Amino acid sequence: MSRRAVVLGGLGLAGAAGTYGALSPRGRRLLGWTGPDGVVPAVEPVPVQPMPWGAWTGVAGPVVLVLHGRGGSVRWWEELGLPRFLNGHGFRCAVVNGGEDYWVNLDPPVPFEAALGISMGGFGVLDLATRRSLKAVAAISPALFPSWEDAERIDGFASREVWEAHEPLRHRERITSPVGVWCGREDPFHDPAVELARAVGAVGSFEHGEHSDGYWRRVLPEALRFIGDRV
Repeated sequence: MSRRAVVLGGLGLAGAAGTYGALSPRGRRLLGWTGPDGVVPAVEPVPVQPMPWGAWTGVAGPVVLVLHGRGGSVRWWEELGLPRFLNGHGFRCAVVNGGEDYWVNLDPPVPFEAALGISMGGFGVLDLATRRSLKAVAAISPALFPSWEDAERIDGFASREVWEAHEPLRHRERITSPVGVWCGREDPFHDPAVELARAVGAVGSFEHGEHSDGYWRRVLPEALRFIGDRV
């Protein structure tokens, strides 16, 4: 290969890197430049026992309350791979079936020591953390809303008063539990997630990633380790 080809190739790579950094989050999403998708481990899944309120996932150990994203269910978590990701962890999950009200009417069906949630579920576990002390709170891509105008667009709250009473960003000073937050740079909720994480001293990561199963599978092992180290 000629020196000129090497130089031009290097310039091409540098240009691509510059373009990558300059693109907006939406532009990177459209191009698929959001980091690698996570992979469900090829291990035996832990048992899933259906319950009237959802399902037990796992068989023994401290209880972790698990809240799905909007429109999700126990099945949603199974398709994400939770029963396989849980293999080898010393706790079990109470996976709750919910509706679309951002968990603001949640009455936890069992006692629990920690909580895990994705998207709407991330909102839900952080809301819980404003009301009680837990050993660990893991929020992945939490759907947080800096203003009522932002929240109103998704039609997920019965009223502004309901949103104001539950929005974790508005009550961050009440969160005293250990918190982990993971949210991709290409996720529409990235900026408010970073704001809350900084306010409560959360651990976690904000690498490239969008609001998708691929990103959630990538960071779920880290979130589960965060919980396992604390329960």
